[in-house]
Amino acid sequence: MKRGTAILIVVLCTVALAARALGAGVRPAGLAGATAPNEPSTSVSAQVERAFTVSEYQTMSTRSLRSARLVTPPTIDGNLYDWPLSEFIGVDRNTAFSFFGGISDINDLSAEIRSGWDEQTLYFAVEVRDDVLVADSEDIWRDDGVEIGIDGLYDKYSWGSDDHQYTVAVDGRTADRTTPTTDVTAAISVTARGYVVEMAVPMTKLLPGIPISGTVMGFTVGLHDDDDGGSWDAYLIWEGTNTGTKAELFGSLIFTERLEDRIASLEAKIAQLERRTRELLQILAEFEQVTPP
Repeated sequence: MKRGTAILIVVLCTVALAARALGAGVRPAGLAGATAPNEPSTSVSAQVERAFTVSEYQTMSTRSLRSARLVTPPTIDGNLYDWPLSEFIGVDRNTAFSFFGGISDINDLSAEIRSGWDEQTLYFAVEVRDDVLVADSEDIWRDDGVEIGIDGLYDKYSWGSDDHQYTVAVDGRTADRTTPTTDVTAAISVTARGYVVEMAVPMTKLLPGIPISGTVMGFTVGLHDDDDGGSWDAYLIWEGTNTGTKAELFGSLIFTERLEDRIASLEAKIAQLERRTRELLQILAEFEQVTPP
């Protein structure tokens, strides 16, 4: 009986210490509400393609997108009704760091990009404005589509197992560095103004462990536009000159978490510990009823 009592005391102390440690871990991470850049003019004036030299890159700071922790994962169906309000970036001919080809206005080619995460998955929601949708090429990068460049370890290196260039074409095809892939889950929906890409990437493709609030990855996004068939007519890149190489020129993706979501997560873990404690107590009670031989 004394042995059983000692085991019970150890179990209860363990649970109490775990709950205290979890509670001490609560820190306000902060998550901005929805913000948007000023919408550029929709004039149809011609514009020359833009690119930058290495020296110009070195004097310019990169931008970031905050990825919000999602308590409930979204359904990957091309509809964004189950996404909470969160920060987004706008990409068009005026906000892209570099672009190639001709882009008349935001209705010809532009997008808003959001991101979310949980311990298993990184999510993206991309609302694209594109007035002509084309998918007629064997090469996925020649058609209308979205590219997401990720440097998972944020080591500014482009060719590790954590580095990817995920492409989702307007017809739903997916690729990683132009090679067809089933590693990501993606869905497309056509809208009156263009199309929506919803995408989920397994964290195992990006990190060796489990992400936490404050994790940073290298990140950029590119848009291809094909208005007349054949190869693309325009290519926008948010940070850098492409989405597959030169990860040192990418922007950053910063994982954030609201305080109330952090508290809810900790409460769920404490409830799990309490359930496990009850199970251990039941096992202990059965053990004490066993008559020694």
